[in-house]
Amino acid sequence: MLKRLWLIFGPLLVAFVGLFALLLLAPERKSHHLSDEKRAATALTPIVFKNAALKKEALSDPNHRFVPFFGSSEWRRLDEMHPSILSEAYKRDYIPFILGLKGAESLTHYFGLQQIKPQLNRKQAVFVISPQWFVKEGQVPDAFNYYYASDQGYSFLKNATGSAEDKYAAKRFLALSPESPISRFMKKIADGKRLTTFDKWQIKLAQRLASREDNLFAGMQFGDNYQDKVKPRAAKLPQPYNLESLQTKAQRLGEEHTSNNEFGILNSFYSQRIKHRLDQLKNSQTSFSYLHSPEYNDFQLILSEFAKNQTDVMFIIPPVNEKWQAYTGLGQEMYAKTVDKIRYQLSSQGFNQVTDLSKQGNEPYFMQDTIHLGWNGWLAFDKAVNPFLTNKQPTPKYHLNDYFFSREWAEQD
Repeated sequence: MLKRLWLIFGPLLVAFVGLFALLLLAPERKSHHLSDEKRAATALTPIVFKNAALKKEALSDPNHRFVPFFGSSEWRRLDEMHPSILSEAYKRDYIPFILGLKGAESLTHYFGLQQIKPQLNRKQAVFVISPQWFVKEGQVPDAFNYYYASDQGYSFLKNATGSAEDKYAAKRFLALSPESPISRFMKKIADGKRLTTFDKWQIKLAQRLASREDNLFAGMQFGDNYQDKVKPRAAKLPQPYNLESLQTKAQRLGEEHTSNNEFGILNSFYSQRIKHRLDQLKNSQTSFSYLHSPEYNDFQLILSEFAKNQTDVMFIIPPVNEKWQAYTGLGQEMYAKTVDKIRYQLSSQGFNQVTDLSKQGNEPYFMQDTIHLGWNGWLAFDKAVNPFLTNKQPTPKYHLNDYFFSREWAEQD
């Protein structure tokens, strides 16, 4: 009987042990290949967004300065004035490493930051913080779990000290991913309990396995926006850099690509997403509010992480398309108060590098659709970000306030 069982299950056991050993002993990805790093920096895929090895490789490259640009769906609009394309065209001394996809919000980014702490230490970053994230329900669980990688959770647990930040992050994780294999560890952190020596050993081993698995999958194909979109579009920009020439080109591109509607929205977006239901969208956002949301507390996690790593961050607050805002009835006063609340949370804690574009949604071709920056919007973005990343900046002095983790602040008008 034992012999039969071995013949049936033996090969499976040997394969499992072999895979375990392969994962455990696989070398870390430490080499630097600029072509791979540039492809990863503009891939805009979940593979890159979740993969620690690819991010670490680029952000620690001593020869080429990759800077993380955090956000969500705005990065997918790789038009001619996109920051990645301007950087390529004008040989900037930094290369944006784009980290953001549709549905990514503060909590997703917070756990992603756990993978790249050393690469953030005393470095710079750019963060687009969209008021649309601050809905009453907060982060959508499906989106969070889609972008979450196990290495992120183990990295968080490995560094947890029992701080207010750790407790809040663990509670939010349990709310969004209660069936996770690490829930029992997160529960201890959330309750203010210490992890045992055996807990820490398990976490260390699991984190190492997850990290090695991450390395194995880092070489997977993830598209080539760099070759297909970034380089060809960068080649069409006027040389040398001249803001007036770029504004002229942006104006022409905006006129050309928003000709089938009155809102200044990209033709294809309008035809595919709006035209067939235009009547039902009228006054559809009159009850929207971004003032009361757990996202304010989640955003504090981001600020706490940047402060711990002394990362010098520029925050960009984008506008909405003002014509579309008027049509859908989205409250202007509410939007302005939301921006004020975000800015207060930043400035009161020493985050003073803030570019507020929220009042420019009425400018021609500033937006490409209803909520995403377009041709002139990207130029305004670049006008702030380029000097920030190119010129030496004073060392930031952050002073965190745990009040921003409170429900009172999340509900504050």
